[in-house]
Amino acid sequence: MALTVKNLEVECLAEEVACLAGETKTEAIRKALLERKARLARPERPRSEVIEEFLRDMQDLLPKGRRPTKGEEEEILGFGPEGY
Repeated sequence: MALTVKNLEVECLAEEVACLAGETKTEAIRKALLERKARLARPERPRSEVIEEFLRDMQDLLPKGRRPTKGEEEEILGFGPEGY
């Protein structure tokens, strides 16, 4: 079955993505549809649940009974000597 795209924006996006990925437009579209299908098939968790889980996981990294120092905060966030 053939697919005809009659939308200039979609054609341009397909071309850009294909060039960035070094693949054909057909392959770029196929992969994009597979990725979207996988995301849509997963039940989305409420944002608050994701944040609470993240905070629970990070709790062990925080010093107990006091606010972390600036250096400790930067280490937790993954900042290096260069600031990133």
